[in-house]
Amino acid sequence: MTASDDDFSVSMTPGLQAETERLLSGRTRDIRFSDEMARAYRRKTWPQRSKIARAWMLWMALMAIVYVPINQMLAPDALMATVIVSGGLSPVLHGCCYLVWRRPRSNAVEGLCLLLLTSISMIAFGCLAAAAGGSDYERILTMIVFVNTIAVMVFDLAYAWLLAVMFSTVGIFFGFELFNPTIHLKDAIATTLPYAFGIFAVTIARKTQSVLAQKTFLMALRDQYRSASLKSANQQLEILATRDPLTGLGNRRSAAHLIETLWNDRRTPKTSIAFLMADIDSFKRLNDSAGHAAGDVCIQRVAATIEQTLRSEDDAVFRYGGEEFLIVLNSATPDLAVELAERIRCAVEALAIVNPGLPSAKDRKSVVTISLGIAFARDDAAPELVAKWADQALYDAKRSGRNAVVLSAGQKNPASPTAEPPHGLIDAPEHSVRLIA
Repeated sequence: MTASDDDFSVSMTPGLQAETERLLSGRTRDIRFSDEMARAYRRKTWPQRSKIARAWMLWMALMAIVYVPINQMLAPDALMATVIVSGGLSPVLHGCCYLVWRRPRSNAVEGLCLLLLTSISMIAFGCLAAAAGGSDYERILTMIVFVNTIAVMVFDLAYAWLLAVMFSTVGIFFGFELFNPTIHLKDAIATTLPYAFGIFAVTIARKTQSVLAQKTFLMALRDQYRSASLKSANQQLEILATRDPLTGLGNRRSAAHLIETLWNDRRTPKTSIAFLMADIDSFKRLNDSAGHAAGDVCIQRVAATIEQTLRSEDDAVFRYGGEEFLIVLNSATPDLAVELAERIRCAVEALAIVNPGLPSAKDRKSVVTISLGIAFARDDAAPELVAKWADQALYDAKRSGRNAVVLSAGQKNPASPTAEPPHGLIDAPEHSVRLIA
C-alpha cells in the first residue's frame, strides 16, 4: 500500500521558511539543503520517487526474463549461465529492491540498495559475458553498462551515491575488460573511457536535474506559506469585518447579512422570525462610576451569557451598539420568544455584576440588569421596520422601570405598511412587562 501525496505534506516551520527565502535568493547551483530541509524534501518527493523506482524494478525483472530466449538465440552455448543470471538472479535482485522501495527509507538505505543492485548485476552479467565469450563478451558487458547508466538518470538519489554507482559500474566494466582474452590493455582502456565519460555526463545531468527539482520544491514551499499567510490575513480581515472585537459576537454587518439571508429564503416563514433588542440598564452610570474597563468586562460577561442562553441552531446574537444587542430568532413563536427573553433577563441579573452608580438597597447591592424588546416579522414588513418595532418595545421596557421584557403587538394596518404598531400593557409582573396584541 503506497502513500498519497497528501500523506507527505510539508509542515512549514519558521526555520524552513527562512531557509527557503535564503536559498531562492541565491544562485540555483549553490542550493544546499539543511538536514531539516532535506528531510522535508525527501518526504514530499517520496511518493513519486517510490513509484518510479518500483516501476523500474518490475520492468527490469521482466526484461531480464525476456532476455533468456533472446540470448539463447544469440549465444546458445551460454544457455545455462543465461538462465541462472538473467532468468533467476536478476529478477530476484530486482524483487528485493522493489520491497525496499515500498516504504520510505533513509538516504543511505536507498543509495546502498541501488549500489548493490547495479554492482551485483554488473558482476553477474560480466560472468555471463565470460561464459558466452567471443563477440558476445562485449555485447553483454555493453548492455549492462547501458542499463546502469540509465539507472543513474532514473533514480533521484544523493549525488554521493550516484558517484558511487558510477565508479562501481566503470570499475567492474574495466575489470572484465582486463580479463577479456581477446583484447589488450590499451584496448580495454580505450573501450572503458567512452563509457566512463558517458556515465559521468549522465551523473552530472542527474545532479543538475536534482538541483532543479529542489528549486521547484522550494518555490512550491514558498507558494505554500505565502498562500497560508494570505489565507490567514483574509480570515483576520473577515473577522474584523464581521465580528465585534470586544465580545467576539457578530457585528451589525454580519447581522444584516443573516437577516437578508432569512428574508430571501422562501422556505422560512416571516412570521417565525423574531427580533429581540436588548440593552444593559443604566450602563452609563456603571461606566462613570467604575470606569470603562469595568464597563467592557460587563459587556463581555453579558454577551457570553446571552450567547449561552440561546438555542444553538436557530438563534444568533449580535452586538448592535455600545451596550445594545440584537438577537435574531428563527422558527420561533411569541411564547418561545418571551420565555427566551425572560431566561436572558434572569441570567444577566443572576451574574450579580455590581453597578456602583445605582443606589443600593439595605439588604443587597444594586446589580446590572437588562431590558428586552421583542417584535415578530411580517410578510409585508421590511427588516428595518421590524427592528424599529423591537426597538420601540425596548423603550417601553425601559420606561416601565427597566429589567423587563416587552413583546410588541407587531400589528399594523395593511393599508398603511409603514405605520407604527400599537403597544399595550397587560398583566405586568414586578420585574417584567409583557405587551401583546
